[in-house]
Amino acid sequence: MNDVLRVPWLIAGNTVRELVRSKLLHNLLLFAVLLIASSMFVAQLTVGQWDRVILDIGLAAIEVSGVLVAILIGVGLVAGEIERRTVFPILARPVTRGAFLLGRFLGLCAMLAVSVVLMLGVLAGVLRLAGYGVSSSVAIAALLILLELSLMAAAALLFGSFTKPILASAFSLSVFLIGHLLTDLKAFQQRSHSGLAKVFTGVAYRLLPDLELLNVKSLASNELPVPHGLAPAAALYGAAYAAALLVIAVSIFSRRDLK
Repeated sequence: MNDVLRVPWLIAGNTVRELVRSKLLHNLLLFAVLLIASSMFVAQLTVGQWDRVILDIGLAAIEVSGVLVAILIGVGLVAGEIERRTVFPILARPVTRGAFLLGRFLGLCAMLAVSVVLMLGVLAGVLRLAGYGVSSSVAIAALLILLELSLMAAAALLFGSFTKPILASAFSLSVFLIGHLLTDLKAFQQRSHSGLAKVFTGVAYRLLPDLELLNVKSLASNELPVPHGLAPAAALYGAAYAAALLVIAVSIFSRRDLK
């Protein structure tokens, strides 16, 4: 039992060490940090409410850069390894495919957490320079962004477990975009006169994650409190959905013929 739990953590540690040296990760983080820092100059072009402008840009930068990290790097951790055939020496050892996938997921989530904390620290520094502080709503928004990124990481690993890197990245990005438009998708289904469109949009609405449940950035940027019970419910939803995607990914990857 100890070996069963130890192997994923060892793979997670190796994943973290690999990602620390990743130029793609460094470039995406640098882009986000520069974007957050530039929000100070953008805010000076507005009349009042500097904190709202800084928070709008800062939280959006954390989310967008994090999603790119989760998708591009997450896909590469499985689909990229299979395409480069570097996964075979790992699986040749006494490592199950489920343990490999779980370890990759844990390692990527650890780096996503470090990235979010780093970018939140930069955002707090910019706010301090502008004479503002970080509210509890901002901290909750950042935590829910991290859960959203973990969900997207699980989606990237899922698609990467059975398709090519380019397609896996496209599918994952589609999940992110549609996940923020499910309300519009539901409205389209109700107004549509096509039976096929109604069926397709209905299936998509029920299967895809509602990422807007994890989005409280507007509350944070307007310094409004997060409604009581919203954050725990959203966190539970995001964690459960990510776990379900990971279980499906393990099931598919365990049965895939890698030859």
